[in-house]
Amino acid sequence: MPTVISAAYPLHVETSGDDRRPPLLLINPLGVTIDFWEHMLESLESRHWVIRFDLRGHGGSVGEELTPYTVDDLADDALAVLDALDVPRARVFGSSLGGMVAATVAARAPERVERLILAATAVRLGPDYWWNETIARVAEHGTAGVVDHLDTVFFSDAWQQAVPDRREAARAMLLDIDGAAYLAGAEASRAADLSNVARNIRASTLVIVGGDDPVLRHSPATDLLDLIDGSEAVNVGGAKHRVLLEQPDAICQVVNEFLVDPDAH
Repeated sequence: MPTVISAAYPLHVETSGDDRRPPLLLINPLGVTIDFWEHMLESLESRHWVIRFDLRGHGGSVGEELTPYTVDDLADDALAVLDALDVPRARVFGSSLGGMVAATVAARAPERVERLILAATAVRLGPDYWWNETIARVAEHGTAGVVDHLDTVFFSDAWQQAVPDRREAARAMLLDIDGAAYLAGAEASRAADLSNVARNIRASTLVIVGGDDPVLRHSPATDLLDLIDGSEAVNVGGAKHRVLLEQPDAICQVVNEFLVDPDAH
């Protein structure tokens, strides 16, 4: 059964797999629920005790008035999840906004993060004007105002044509997110900057990049590699911002290899 724990905001948390295995904390992107990881879950569970939680205002993490927050606040949430589950140290894997949160956790609490994976993450996630347009659309129309546009940002044409059912599931997940919750996350994303944070990361770090990710065009993921000592990258050709949805099997193989032996690549 899922559990709800109290941090600064009530969080919906689920665990799966064998709790005798190394803990792996997964941190979601903006505009999705823990179902985002569905196609990677079985593979990740084969070697880890997997911990997932919904971001504030998303999925099951609802029930209180949502006030503005920052990536630092979300990092506090992630640490509160580990605390509630009595996990002193974990492997941490975040995507997009979740990647910025994961990086912040690793920089602020290095003793809590054994290894770090950042997918579709950069020092900054897109320019301010892009976020300003997104925020204006969501403020007027809710997430329905951006779902068609984000298809072109999130997914390659080839993937959308090959697995239309998965595309529709991803769209439905976004449409189910309350507009106010999306706005709060978008504003946090617009303000986030890892240029100083990333310098303090000491964990072995793997950066996963979609080769055609337009979100990272203005702030390439290579900037993170320059800031995080000893980090390495995997480039997934043809994939866009939701690289984990486009290539879950191949990425799981790379991730599991890295988590077992971070020097294998």
